[in-house]
Amino acid sequence: MNPAPHRYAVGRWESLWASEPYMLHRFVIDLPTRKVIAGQDRIRKQWHPMSIRHVDYMQQILEETFSDIFEDPHEYGFETVDDPPSWAVQAWPWPRINEDDANNGAGEESTL
Repeated sequence: MNPAPHRYAVGRWESLWASEPYMLHRFVIDLPTRKVIAGQDRIRKQWHPMSIRHVDYMQQILEETFSDIFEDPHEYGFETVDDPPSWAVQAWPWPRINEDDANNGAGEESTL
């Protein structure tokens, strides 16, 4: 009898954004639904929650360019687990800071 496969894949990824060539990302994939469900960016030596927009963009990149990650996440250095890691289920800091404003030094709340 084969054990049930793990539901989630967790791993790290080099930056997808040209403006941040050395940024590191980590994210969680729900394998049965083939969806990125959580993510963080490493900025200034600290992990910060990804915005919903960035999680959606990560999903788009995987679907369009690396769709085989959903079938074989180990090939990309991801590990499979039964439960999401604790960082993936933590509440976001509130109020959320709009990324565009944060990059410009302003501190307005995001609508995301």
